Amino acid sequence: MTGSNAVANLLSWCSERGFWIDERLRVTTGPCGVAVVSKEVTIPSDSILVRIPRESVLSVKSCSISDLIPPHPYGRGAQLSLALALSAELAIGSASQFFPYLQSLPPDVPGMPLFWRGGAGPMEWLNGTEAWKMMFGPTEDASLLAEIDQYFHQIALSVFTKVFGSQCGSVPSLQDFHRAYALVSSRSFLVDAYHGLSMVPIADAFNHTQENHVHLESDFDVCPECGSLDRCAHDDMAVDSVPRSTINDHSDDVFEMVSNRAIPPNSEVFNTYGETLSNAELLVQYGFILDGNDNDQLTWTWDELAQFSENHLAASARTWDSIGGRAYFEDLLRSIISRPWESISNSELMHLDHNHPFSLNGDATVSHGLWLYFASLLILKNAPSDHIRNKSSLILLLEEIFQLQLTLEQDIAADEDLSLSLPPHPPGDERWRDSPSGVILELAKLLISLCRSRSGRTGRPGLQMTELGDILDSLPNDLTPTRMAISLALTERSLLDSCRSGWEGLASGLDGQGKSRESL
Repeated sequence: MTGSNAVANLLSWCSERGFWIDERLRVTTGPCGVAVVSKEVTIPSDSILVRIPRESVLSVKSCSISDLIPPHPYGRGAQLSLALALSAELAIGSASQFFPYLQSLPPDVPGMPLFWRGGAGPMEWLNGTEAWKMMFGPTEDASLLAEIDQYFHQIALSVFTKVFGSQCGSVPSLQDFHRAYALVSSRSFLVDAYHGLSMVPIADAFNHTQENHVHLESDFDVCPECGSLDRCAHDDMAVDSVPRSTINDHSDDVFEMVSNRAIPPNSEVFNTYGETLSNAELLVQYGFILDGNDNDQLTWTWDELAQFSENHLAASARTWDSIGGRAYFEDLLRSIISRPWESISNSELMHLDHNHPFSLNGDATVSHGLWLYFASLLILKNAPSDHIRNKSSLILLLEEIFQLQLTLEQDIAADEDLSLSLPPHPPGDERWRDSPSGVILELAKLLISLCRSRSGRTGRPGLQMTELGDILDSLPNDLTPTRMAISLALTERSLLDSCRSGWEGLASGLDGQGKSRESL
């Protein structure tokens, strides 16, 4: 079926089911199946543009095999359950009540790297990136694709056997399930307490940008058993029921697409899939990236930092395990967060991040948790045991080190003599190494090594940034898998190099001061 016919059938189906679409919008074919554009007028903010009946969303509850699908309210389980429901509806074709909507969906698997075909290909460019970590985790045995395939073989196939019996030609294949999962990952919405994660016709036609025009509004607090917006028999049986109206007014029994800013005429109308999504998250979940994304960041796990520390600190250094391990550090982090650390905003090298404790953000600055991990570890390396176990003393020392670092950053920015801010130790004094300034120097060197190590593992090993850029420039400008993968690797390496450069400036200043004193 041609794209124009699919859109016509979709709109006819929507009309029959009570959808309402503002006449100032036009639903048309787009690169991802269907798109929405404005007509020759400006649409003001706070305008209701689409009303979608709740009963018209495709969910586990509304699909034709709802009684056979194990329920999962959220997370990966919800995605897999909805993929199973969608697979069944696609398989029964014209017998599905959602058939015109299903025909409007992209015929191919969206460009998510999870399903890129053809051997290594573009996947090799994702080595070491955040996208790679999201897909494969610590081992390929625990990969997202392995989890999807396991669900298909252990659960979906048994359901398909019950539905389709011996009709082998009708039973969805693993590739069919991959397509369904990709569609769910890239197009579904969490709509209410009854339907949960759902495919929402017309709402999923609005493509993504961070500066979006519209958003989906819904009353989430419906009865999770029957979907009622009003009081129902299930309320009396529920322990923690949410109060709902006793008036049977079904005027709000819809989901609405509402404009959150003015929409210019003759332009595509965009939704957002998440205002804080990085390019790695967009690529893995939706199969595309943005040209410049302020949300890009790199993360490390506790185990990754522990392995790095073992490789870059002396073997005799105390480990976290000797004083309580990860639990000790997390308690330390909570203790520090409770203190006034607002001055971190004045640093050019670090930032405050409570959600991603070990990370590097789009400004190429390290999180306070990453800084504290290495600063604390360097103190633990040489400090007496009783001093280590006294958290208050350790926190005060960490604050002293940070305040000195902040002063040194300001001195470097103003091109001032760092020696005026450093403790006056005699030349050659061993206290230089164990002083706050010595800790900062070693900390800077560790973060430089951390960035260099990760950069070397990102993308295709052995290639310089300029070589990556030349390869990218030779590729077509459309969002091909190889172009997206190289762009992501290039962005992450650029952030790592920028972060490394900042700490190299601090280390160079400190190292120079230390050497100048030794020569006196």
